[in-house]
Order: sequence, then structure tokens, then C-alpha cells
Amino acid sequence: MHATHPPGTHGLRFVDCSVTSQVATICLNRPQRRNAMDMDMRGELAEAVRGAVADPEVRAIVLTGSGGHFCAGGDIKDMQAGERLQASDGRLRMKAAHAGIEALFETDKPVIAAVDGCAYGGGFGLALIADLVLATPRARFCMSFMKVGLVPDCGALYTLSRSVGLHRAKAAMLSARELDAQTGMDWGFVHELVPPADLLPHA
Repeated sequence: MHATHPPGTHGLRFVDCSVTSQVATICLNRPQRRNAMDMDMRGELAEAVRGAVADPEVRAIVLTGSGGHFCAGGDIKDMQAGERLQASDGRLRMKAAHAGIEALFETDKPVIAAVDGCAYGGGFGLALIADLVLATPRARFCMSFMKVGLVPDCGALYTLSRSVGLHRAKAAMLSARELDAQTGMDWGFVHELVPPADLLPHA
């Protein structure tokens, strides 16, 4: 079936969005930065999600990333491009992504995260919003916020404890420990392990 684009998603530079067989695939596309989210990408992600949610032809949404990684979280280099990041600037960065995050929370369309490579920081939070998380054996998850003195973003403060329990969530956030895909299965936030070549077709 020919792929189409949801309303309002033409001309996006860092997020690819297409609809095939009534499934919208939203792909983060900054592979040179492991799909880390700068301000432009955050805004484009929100546009893509809103377009997929509003499109009556879309019955399910798949979130994924290009270049062998899901999302490395916020782009630290982008954060450090100017003067020292102030609290007000940090709030703006978080709010830039929240329109898309809220739309994913509120939609009645099933959301599937197809995770390969790293899902760090906000990328981990984005995966946790999905109804199902499919991961390859080489997927890695990390609540990396404490490494740079930030508060968990992209809904992670809400979703992680509901996925793995309060104490495991605290341990993951405070230690910034990397979790492999099998640990994700054991803890319950990964639904299924899938070979890399089969990840998107299976999703």
C-alpha cells in the first residue's frame, strides 16, 4: 500500500512520518546525534504526533529512530551552545516536547515503541509512553538525567514508577544505571525482544 503523510507533517527535517496500512510510523531522524532531541526536533515531534493523532486514517502509531538508535534523550551539545542553562530555559525545553507527549498520553490509538540501540533520558521516557515496547537484544535503556543534573523529562516521573514499581524507578533514576533489553523484560517495561531486522515489520 502506498505511504501517505498525516496532516501538517510535510517539510519536517528531523522527524519522518508516514502512514501505511493505517499505521503511522514516526521516526526520529538525527542519526549523527543518535536522534538526540534539540529544540527543533522537539517541536517537530509534537507536530508529527498531533498529525498522526488527528488523521482519521491512522489506527495505530509506531515510534522508532533511525541509524540503529531510538533516542539519546536531550541534545546536551545543544543545551551547552549558549550561556549556562537557566531554570527558565530548561522549562522551555521541557514544554517544547510536552505537546507531543500529552497527545500520546491522551490518544485512544495504540502506540508501539520499536527500540533499537540507546533509549536514554527523554528517549527512555518517550518509549515508556507507548502501550507496548518492542526492543532488540542490543537495546539499552537509561534514566541518564542525574548525570547532567536534570529532572526526568518526557513523562518519565509519571510513567517509570507505574511500569516497574516505585523502588526500581527510584534506583534507575538516582543511579542513572544502564539497563539492557533483558532487564527491561525482567522489570516489565519491555513487552517483547525482536531481532533488529524484524523490529519494524513486527511492530
